[in-house]
Order: sequence, then structure tokens, then C-alpha cells
Amino acid sequence: MRLGFYQEKVLWVIVCAALFSLTHLANAWLFQFLSVSPNISWIYLPAFLRVIYLLVLGPWWGFATIFLGSLPLLGTLEGSLSQALLNALCSALSPVLALGLFKLLKQRDLLLNRLSDLIELCLLYALLNAVVHHLSWALQQPDQLFNVTQLPIMVVGDLLGAVVGAYLFSLLIRRLGLYKKLERLSQTKPTDPS
Repeated sequence: MRLGFYQEKVLWVIVCAALFSLTHLANAWLFQFLSVSPNISWIYLPAFLRVIYLLVLGPWWGFATIFLGSLPLLGTLEGSLSQALLNALCSALSPVLALGLFKLLKQRDLLLNRLSDLIELCLLYALLNAVVHHLSWALQQPDQLFNVTQLPIMVVGDLLGAVVGAYLFSLLIRRLGLYKKLERLSQTKPTDPS
């Protein structure tokens, strides 16, 4: 039985959202000695998942995946439910903004098999994610702001996690010849199979 386009996307969203939650928890455990706060670490591997979900699933499906993957983590974060939901929204919105900025600056689409494109997107994402979160915290959760070094630490943590992941992903898709399959998956609308 072959799944329809939207059924396949929904299945990917569910699986990838669960993987995001698990990766976040694993990162907190593995790198607890590098954590500055519950929201900031010197290495944040799920940053890569935020970027790649957007690229592989498409901007809107990727946004939904990241947001849904953040929901099970609400109980692990400090603050009210509305603050935790705002954090999830910032997490899902940042890579979408980064991809839009990449396309605006480059005047072209990102190429999944081009490592330089992935690294540039990761840099934009890391900067925008830190800025979006810190603006949100400044407006809604000033208690999340500890000191001025917090923002650059978040940028470095997201960048390290995203670049390491981008490198491994780029290597994997070239070695396994997955570029065409990922390109098909990233389409936002069903195509005619003929």
C-alpha cells in the first residue's frame, strides 16, 4: 500500500517530532556540563534537526514538526505554559526566517547537496534563533536573561550543533545518493507521478 502525499508528510512529521524531542533530552543529558541554563548550551545538536526538517519537509511542514516536537518538552522547561509555548514558537519560527533570509540574500534556492549553502543557512539560523529567543525573553520572560554573554553562547551552541549535523548530513546524502529522494520529499505540493 502506497501512502498519499499528505499521509506521507504527516507520518514524517510525527516521526521527526518524536526524534526532535528525544534528541533534545539526549543533548541535555550528554552535554549537561556545558549547559548555561535549561535553554542554552555550548553544544545544541537539535539545532541541526531544526534546519534539516525545514529543508527536507519544506518550510511549513518543518515548522509544524519543530513546534510539535517542542510540545512534549514543555514540562521540562521553567516558567508558565504560555512562556513554554512561546519558546516552542520561537524554535519553529527561527529556521523559517533563516531560510527566507538566505533566499533573499542569495537570490536563489538553497541546494541540499552544497555544503557551503548548508553552513551559511546554519549560521543565519544560529544568529536568528538566538535573537528571536532573546527578544521573546526580554518581552515575556526577563528572568530567562542572565547576562550579556548568554546570546553569543546560544549562537555558538546552535552553530556547533547545526554545522556538525549539516556536515554529516551532506556527506550522507552524497554517499548514499539520497539527493533525489530528499528533493521529492521537500516538495510542498504533490506532483504528477508520470
